[in-house]
Amino acid sequence: MTICYILRHAAKERGDFFNSRLRHQDEPISPQGQRDAQKLCSYFDGKAIAAIYISEYQRTRQTIEPMAQRLGVTPMIDERLNEIDNGRLDGMTDEQIQRTYPDVWKAFLSRTADFRFPEGETGGEAQQRITDFLQEKRQQHDSENVILVCHEGLIRLLMCIILDLPVYKRWNFYVDFCGIMEMTYQPAYGVWKLIRFNQVCV
Repeated sequence: MTICYILRHAAKERGDFFNSRLRHQDEPISPQGQRDAQKLCSYFDGKAIAAIYISEYQRTRQTIEPMAQRLGVTPMIDERLNEIDNGRLDGMTDEQIQRTYPDVWKAFLSRTADFRFPEGETGGEAQQRITDFLQEKRQQHDSENVILVCHEGLIRLLMCIILDLPVYKRWNFYVDFCGIMEMTYQPAYGVWKLIRFNQVCV
């Protein structure tokens, strides 16, 4: 893989869009998100893209649709690109979490160790699935450029991989909607090299 472009999805609508299959909210992108998605087209003009991978959430597909049509590449869904599974916390307010899951709230605030979301994942488990995905696609797309459209939590975990940080340091990073991260694999060292982080098209 020459360059891996990782995009956070565009801004999403507010409201109740619960998807029973995903067990989480599955919001579409907002009108502002649609405008921002169009801006991505100019960023990738002239870049050879072999494949586009998206999560199961509709906002990732909607974000990349304009550019995918322009590139003539059909996005492929891979559940390993789904956001970190926060289990029963999905849709809860901070106050509700503090009251219902005080130990989880305490672990979140302390940020000194990994922890499991109630009926969800740990940061380490989510990081492992994105690591497995990258390992597979790196071999599949040797010397090719690919685009991943996923979620802020996974992008934060990728930064922890590159900077060799524990997963509970992931909240030290902020990723804008439609923020672009670029990285390339260095086979001589067996590590990913960061080229660009949180580039936003204006």
